[in-house]
Amino acid sequence: MGHKEIPQVPVLLMAFLLATSSACSSPEPVVTDDRVAMVRIGTVVPSVTSAPSTTGSASRASTTTTVPVVDTTTVPVVDTTTTSGAVPSSTAVPSTSTPPPAHHFTAARAVGEWLDTYRSPVDAEVWWSLSNPGPYEGDRVVLVLDSQDDWLLVDLPVRPNGTTAWVRRSDVSLSTHDARIVVDLSAMRLWAWEDGMLVAEGAIALGTDETPTPPGRYFLNEIQAQEDPDTLFGSWILGTSGFSEVLEEVDGGDPAVAIHGTNDPSVLGTQVSLGCIRVHEDVVERLALLPLGTPVEVRS
Repeated sequence: MGHKEIPQVPVLLMAFLLATSSACSSPEPVVTDDRVAMVRIGTVVPSVTSAPSTTGSASRASTTTTVPVVDTTTVPVVDTTTTSGAVPSSTAVPSTSTPPPAHHFTAARAVGEWLDTYRSPVDAEVWWSLSNPGPYEGDRVVLVLDSQDDWLLVDLPVRPNGTTAWVRRSDVSLSTHDARIVVDLSAMRLWAWEDGMLVAEGAIALGTDETPTPPGRYFLNEIQAQEDPDTLFGSWILGTSGFSEVLEEVDGGDPAVAIHGTNDPSVLGTQVSLGCIRVHEDVVERLALLPLGTPVEVRS
């Protein structure tokens, strides 16, 4: 059998919040631990190196769904200049000379208690089994990258970043959306599109030089409201499939990279975190409306 991924224990996160809340109230910028742990058993096996170029159709019950290949078209360059040092809200939309490209993607939602994954469609041995619900209480959702007959190539929320595997169509339900998040680390800004419209934009805080935010292509795999928004996490945590590439663990779990709000907007535009991406509360509240599986591109 393959390795088992254990869903995050809510008590761990609550203890984590209590341990870090006092540091957030300091008037001096400090590095606070805003990693979101995912407890897992086992060691990651190297990922599938390439996906077939075939494009197929997904069939479940009496319906047929075409699985679009994830669009990797570069988002048009946007004007990131601001007229003041104030932190912009999500309503501040940058001007663009051309509309953003449509970014349709397919999300695969596990239908059973575990979602078994395989190294290839011809490999009978289970590689990773992902818990459902997971990684917290929400549905287990993965991003579909390609399809072949009765199989789907998906992005996995495991280390190393970019690991892919195959799942059976019969083990998931499929839904197609049009959404995208782009994070530019050098510009320290984030943009989000949904249904062809720019719906959120703003400054970010990112990881320090010692604990950098890793660039790469990820997806949203958790959207979690916070009971107490007056913490460094703000009102929402949006977990991504990415992990820190310099930190080994936190509280016994892998240090997953998250996008979350903040109770201290003065840190936006600085390098202050251990790898997570902090945004203004106006921004994170809009991001929380995006569907699970939304692609997240983090540019260096």
